[in-house]
Amino acid sequence: MKFKEYNQKQPWLIPPNIEDEIPSGDICRVINEVVESINISFIEDKYNEEGKPAYHPRMMLKIIFYGYSRKTFSSRKIAQELERNIYYWYLSGKHKPDFRTINLFRQRHCRELKMVFEEIVCLCVKLGLADLTTVAIDSTKIKANASRDKTKDKEWIDRKIKENSEILKRALDEADRIDREEDELFGDKRGDELPEELQDPKKRLELLKMLKAEIEQTHQKTINLTDKDAKVVKSNGKYLVGYNCQGVVDSKHQVIVAADISESPNDWNELKPMIEGLKEDQGKTPQIILADAGYFSGSTLKYLKKEKIAGYVPDKATNDLRKELAGNVPEEDRYSKEFFKYSRDNDIYICPENKSLMKTTSIPIRVYRKGEGVVGYFQYQCKECRHCRSRKECTNNRIGRTINRYEDENLRGEMAQKMRSGGYDIYKQRMKIIEPVFGNIKQNLGFREFSLRGFIKTRGEFFLIATAHNLLKIKNWMNNTKAEIMGGKLEYSTA
Repeated sequence: MKFKEYNQKQPWLIPPNIEDEIPSGDICRVINEVVESINISFIEDKYNEEGKPAYHPRMMLKIIFYGYSRKTFSSRKIAQELERNIYYWYLSGKHKPDFRTINLFRQRHCRELKMVFEEIVCLCVKLGLADLTTVAIDSTKIKANASRDKTKDKEWIDRKIKENSEILKRALDEADRIDREEDELFGDKRGDELPEELQDPKKRLELLKMLKAEIEQTHQKTINLTDKDAKVVKSNGKYLVGYNCQGVVDSKHQVIVAADISESPNDWNELKPMIEGLKEDQGKTPQIILADAGYFSGSTLKYLKKEKIAGYVPDKATNDLRKELAGNVPEEDRYSKEFFKYSRDNDIYICPENKSLMKTTSIPIRVYRKGEGVVGYFQYQCKECRHCRSRKECTNNRIGRTINRYEDENLRGEMAQKMRSGGYDIYKQRMKIIEPVFGNIKQNLGFREFSLRGFIKTRGEFFLIATAHNLLKIKNWMNNTKAEIMGGKLEYSTA
């Protein structure tokens, strides 16, 4: 016989078991086992006994997690897969919720998705995938479901309010004229009807006024008409409308142990809330934290010292620090502040040309420093600049070179010294711990843009993709260990 028998119309005497068709160790099975093993009562309690029975939240979580693990983020595409994909049938028990139901579930439970994420992190800790000893923190910018062209400033909004007010006034005048004419003809018109063309200008005007109030209350320079919570953020040298997504990753197996979205486009003040959230969720403080220069701030350093956490946070970009440690400091950087040595005994600075900078003020000057609020500093000035051979390279200030020493400068100096005396070798682990995680989310999982809009919904979706990443980590771990389900809970034995 040349070929095996092929007959699409051959009847099945025994119906196939879907579970037999799912390969062991597949992410589909892992998602099923993990979701079955965690507590989701906080979602179940939102439903009541009255009305039409809802799809079970465990089933909904399974199909959404599977979708996000397979680069399928659209509720419509997930609904399509439920019609034809045996892996989705296995997870859904052949239920087929439509795309509206899937999307509504995702939006309705966006706050609870954080709790589901935390439950799975707890599972990872129990299984030994994470121990929270050494963690790395970083951020990535992810595009919002909005166009940059829809980002407008207050002047644009004011201009559009004026234009729409004029359109609305003309429409009202026209309606009033028509009403008077019809009153003369018919005499029974109520006189308060508005023509259909009034509706759009009226709604637009209301929206524009709301956006103006929002931009004034938040002191933003711009606002996006499609997603007013999204910000203009910088990513890889380009600007996009998106969100600043934070992640804390454990060094053991690259599990995301804490995640969130920041309302600020910068990272200066994000380390503390992320670690505080991790402490609250897991009841444990990391011993070592690795963070890039974006987190270097006085408030961050004070927090690390207070919590007795060994932090490794460079005061400059990694490439610049690497060049400095290798002795390759560009000539134009030789007179940067970090190369002025401070003498605590004499309370003076010594410049690279061995000249002294003396304190000029006895009372600290108070200023607003970005990311930290009001801070104080003392100013130091060099009186020997006039005849210095390096004056042009050092300063163009006519009174000579000045240095500002902030109240938290001791902490900053200690961290800078720490990074230059062996700390950099420890810090280098950060790139191996956390950068592949965001690479996996964006490149392998293909998550480069949010599907939902608004801070709360977008935040919930970020927990979805972070959970999908962790589920894949559990899958890899299960395939390399003797993991199994015992008593309805995911456990493993080393025997």
